[in-house]
Order: sequence, then C-alpha cells, then structure tokens
Amino acid sequence: MPSQPSRNPDAVSPRTHDAERLLLSGNEAVARAAFDAGVLLGTGYPGTPSTEILERFSEMGGRAQWAPNEKVAIEVALGAAFAGASVLVAMKHVGLNVAADPLFTAAYAGVQAPLVLVSADDPGMASSQNEQDNRRFAVAAGLPMLEPADSQESYAFTLAAIELSRRWQIPILLRMTMRVCHSKSVVRPDGNTPPPPAPRFERDIPARVMIPVYARPAHRRLRDKLVGIAAWNESCALNRAVPGDRALGIVTSGIAYVHVREAAPEASVLKLGLTHPLPIESVRRFAEGVERCVVIEEGDPYLVEQLRAAGIRVEAKPEIYRFGEFDVARVRRILAGDATPEPKPVAARPPALCDRCPHRAAFEALRDLDCIVSGDIGCYSLGVLPPFEAMDALICMGASIGMGLGMRHVLPDDQARRVVSVIGDGTFVHSGITGLVEMVYNPPPTGHVVLILDNGTTAMTGFQEHPGTGRTLDHRPTGRIIFEDLARSMGIAAVHVVDPVAEPGRLKPLLAQCLDRRELAVIVVRRPCLLAAGKIRQYERLAREAAPRAAADRLSRAPNPSAQGRRVTNVVVAGLGGQGALTASNILAEAAFLAGYNVKKAEVHGMGRRGGSVTTDVRFGNEVFSPMVAPGEADFLVVLAADQVVNHRPMLRSGGTLIGPEAVDQSALPRPRSLNVALLGALSRHLAIEPSAWREAIGRYLPPKLHEANFQAFALGRQDKGGGSL
Repeated sequence: MPSQPSRNPDAVSPRTHDAERLLLSGNEAVARAAFDAGVLLGTGYPGTPSTEILERFSEMGGRAQWAPNEKVAIEVALGAAFAGASVLVAMKHVGLNVAADPLFTAAYAGVQAPLVLVSADDPGMASSQNEQDNRRFAVAAGLPMLEPADSQESYAFTLAAIELSRRWQIPILLRMTMRVCHSKSVVRPDGNTPPPPAPRFERDIPARVMIPVYARPAHRRLRDKLVGIAAWNESCALNRAVPGDRALGIVTSGIAYVHVREAAPEASVLKLGLTHPLPIESVRRFAEGVERCVVIEEGDPYLVEQLRAAGIRVEAKPEIYRFGEFDVARVRRILAGDATPEPKPVAARPPALCDRCPHRAAFEALRDLDCIVSGDIGCYSLGVLPPFEAMDALICMGASIGMGLGMRHVLPDDQARRVVSVIGDGTFVHSGITGLVEMVYNPPPTGHVVLILDNGTTAMTGFQEHPGTGRTLDHRPTGRIIFEDLARSMGIAAVHVVDPVAEPGRLKPLLAQCLDRRELAVIVVRRPCLLAAGKIRQYERLAREAAPRAAADRLSRAPNPSAQGRRVTNVVVAGLGGQGALTASNILAEAAFLAGYNVKKAEVHGMGRRGGSVTTDVRFGNEVFSPMVAPGEADFLVVLAADQVVNHRPMLRSGGTLIGPEAVDQSALPRPRSLNVALLGALSRHLAIEPSAWREAIGRYLPPKLHEANFQAFALGRQDKGGGSL
C-alpha cells in the first residue's frame, strides 16, 4: 500500500476550491467525501445502485479497484485498514450477504484505520432480486450505522463515518438506498479535512487473530464500544430535531425524511442519522412531547421494533407499506391511516435483450432444444421473457451451476439430460468458479453442461470491468482469467468456445451434442456486447498508445439570487431504454443548477434501460426536499416515445404541459439520437433558464464530438415555435 493517496497527476484536485457549490448524486457525494478525507483505497463489486461510487472516486484520481466479489473486497479493505490506511468499500445490498462472513468477525477485531462500508439498498427492487433491509445487518453484526437522506448528507455522513471509525476503531456501515444513490441535489463540500496519517503496520495479535481465546474478549470489547457509541449518540449532531406542531410527531431516517418534510410540513420531526445504536432516550423525550408519534420508515419496521422494545409508544405504518419505496403520496396515506389498496401502477414497457445481442443465439438454442435452464444474475436474465422464455430458475449471483447440478442429481434421466446452467462472464468470476469445482468434484451420473455467456463486460450495471476482461476499474491492462483454460485446468475435457455471430448455426448443434453425452461440458459463448464493443476497442487502443487518462472536476457556481423565492418546478422525463432519457434529465438538472436553483433529481437504474420504460424526475426551486415527483404533480412531462404517453400521463398535473416527439420536426434533426436534446429545447421555452446554462450543461454531459449536433438539435426545439436560439 502506498504511503500517500495514489492520485492522477493530470486530474484537477477538488480540494483546490474552497467555496464550491456542486450538483452531485448521492454516489458522487460519497466519492467526493472519500477523496477529500484522503481515503487511500476504494474497493467493491459493481452493482446498482452503488456502482458509481468507486467509478467517480477513480475519475477524481483516487485509487479504486473492482474485486472479484464482495467478500474479497471486504477482505482487501480489512488488510488495508489493519495496515493503517483509510478505506472505502461499496456494494449493493445483496452484496453484503456475500461479504457477511468476514464482516461479522471484523466487528470483533476492529480496525487500526477507518473502514467505511457502503450498503446500497434497493426498496422496490428496481434492479434486484429482493428488497432486503440491511439495517438488520447493523444489529446482527454489531456495527454502527449511518443513514443519509440526500447528497449533502451523503457527503457529510461519509466524513462522519470515517471519523467515527477512526475514533472507535470499528468498521462503520453507511446504509444508502436507491433514491439517495441516484438522486442529485446541491452539495457544499468541506475543504478543511485534514489528511490522514501514513499507513504503518503495528502488530496486535489478540485484536486480529480471531481464535476463540482472543475472540471472546473481542466480543466484549465490541459490546462496550456500542454502549459508548449509544451514549454519544444521545447528543449527536447527526440527528436532527425539526420543531413543529405538538399534535403530530414523526420519527424518521434516510430518504423518508425528505418525503416527510413535504407531506407534513407542520409536524414535529425527529430525523435520526446514526440509527444503530439508537439514541433511545432522545427518542423517548421526543415521543413524550407530542400527542401522536408516528414512525415513517421504508422497508422493515426496524425503528418501530427497536423503539417499542425500549417501551416507547410509537405508531407503525400499515403492513401494505412494507413493500416498495416511499414517496410523498405514500407518506400522506400513512399519516392519514389509509390502508386501502393502492392504485396499481400503469404497466410499463418491459425490458428486452437488444435486437442484435449475441446472447440471443444462446437462448434461441435453449428454447428450441426444450432445455431446463438454471439461470443467473445479469442482463441475460432477460432470456426468461418472450420470445425465449428460456430460464426456469434464478436466485442469486453464481447459483446457476449449483442449482443445475442439484437438478441433475435428482431428476429422472430424460429430464436430467435437458438441464443446462447459464451464467455470464462477470457472474462466473464473482461466484461461479466454485460451482464449477463442485461439478468436477461431485459430477452427476448424466454429466452436466454449463454455458458461460462472455460478452466482455459487466453489462447490466453499466459496462464495468472484471477479472475476465483483462482491464482494471479504470480500464488499464492487467491479468486476465481465461475461462476455457480454467475449465480445462480442472479436468473438464469437453470445453468449447463459440462466437455466435461469426459462427452462425454452430451453437445449437454443439449444445445438442453435449446434452446427448454423459459428460461434463463447458461452452464459452464469446462475443463482445454490442453496446460496449466501441468502448472496448477504445480501451485497447488507448492501452496500445499508453495514453494518459485525465479527469476534470466539476465547476462550482454561486447561487443566483434571481432564482430565490420561486416555487418548485416538477419535470418528468420518460422514454425507452437507449433513447437518452437519463442524459436529458441530467442536462436539465445541470442547467437548472447552473441557473442558481436548488435542484433534486431522481432516477432508476433498472433493467428498463434494456429497451423498457425509463422515467426520471427533476425538481428545482428555492427549497426542495423530496427528489421524486408525486403522481399528478408534474408541471411538465417530456416524453421521448409516443407509446409512452399513456403510461406516464398520470404523472402530469391538471393544466400541466406535455411535450412529446411531435413538438419538433424530427426530419430536421442533425442526428436521430439527438431527439432528447431537441425536446429539451422545446421545454426550455417554458423555463427561466438562460441559454448559456443549457449550452454549458449539454457540453458537460455529451462528448465533444457530439456538441455541435446537439447544440443544433436544442436550437431546433427551442425555435420550433418561436423561441430564441442557443
């Protein structure tokens, strides 16, 4: 481990700006705080909604790396923390299941230097197989837990977590949720964070060697730490009391707080920031000071159970609100005691594999051969949908091989010989290799067939690298795991590599042949993802040229006094995956930010990006709490695809403005994919945002080669009905 942070010398250091005002997502805010605090190493595994934390940290010049899986990430982080280096670990909520083994004992061992673990939960399952509430992990593992509500708190709580970890010598859990991770709001960084001491190893065998004789007293030390932290939390500045009407008191935490402030502006509110261990006496005093005390929390009734166990009388939400994420409308229903069935959401267009996706050949073969398919986590999970419907089980990362083997062991011979395990390249590295070991060690009598769909990237979470690509997190060349060589080294004789595009018609008969034989077989179906192929070629070219990588930090802007005092403007941008709805909303949010507004933006990074419906919310004005637009409250609905109008019209308020594809002359667009920016031009006619802010925002979110075409597209939309030019 280096003695000083590994920084990109060409990057602009964020520490050089003392009075910044930035528009950041929660993920970006965590990365910025880690950089400002001098974190020496960021590690983790890509998974929505946490992925951008380490990517942004790397872009800023921090040292970040993807681990093969979350367990390895926390182990690497522990080693660094034992050596005296500040570390950040990032993963999505289900990744914490994988990391739990070392994490639980790490709580006993403690750390010499700060270790902060970000768990990004996904209420509503926008891109996950479950919506587990990882607040339970804090209690089970005995870890302090902080829960930020927005980007500013994501920044501040990351710094606080680092200091808490340093003070108490314990790992800290920073629990975020999808809306915090992917919502943007204004952040004012603290430029006065002192640099951490240089790493230095100090031997402490009783603290780090967790054999029973040392682990027993370590457990007692952990519980003593939690008692001390609980006492400190009673007067902790991370918790916030908002005075209001004594008739209604609300205890809340995380993203639910911003919804509460809009749903019940008159209420007294106790917003908890450090939610394990809880400040029980502070909550007791608050509850005794109000006539009605309601707990508003997403997910499990974690706070309710803890408070009631302490003898505090609080009102819980009805059971129907345990599912999905909150918004202002749902909070209003809870406070009104409304437990009637909620309106069913309008069915959105489902995601789908890309038209020329190389995975299509595999699922066509599996369907046509009537295989029993044990599937896995990745964009290829879409093989379960029509027209393929070629996936019969999917549980968690890497389970496909083990589940397929279980089926092979017990099914009748005619069915067992139809079972195939399908796994992607990134998932295979994550936790599929041990399944292959199991296949060799306990082979079924009928043999088994494994398809490794290798598209050269971690496609579902945004085209991240993994050990099978031969590139690091920042796309530099490194060692590469060759799947076919690994399989052969395990003693598997039938190993095949197929390019489904270059060798059309080969895969199906090869798969049929392997199914007919009573042997173990691995077929690597290798073809780069269409959406990543251009980037992969670029990375390879840059590696050959050894081109230096540069990253520029976002510029800050002072607030615009003219923007103060205006009401909140609500904009919903909707379209289909691949149309640029996310880019359009980013440009809109950035333009509003540059115009001096307080801005909040929410988006869902789900599988809808694969051709399905995509919706984002942008809210700006003087004072904005929730990042989400409540149904029926959008002032503007910008729709990029005509067939999405029906789906999203319920978001528009009475008298609101609908801006669809017909708002511009599409035949005049400089390029077809600039429709999203052209519609922003049409929207700009209704907003008090100067053209210069729009131009700068477009320049920030699109590559230079696309600037001129999109400036023209914006001008087309803005001028179409008499607007000014950009």
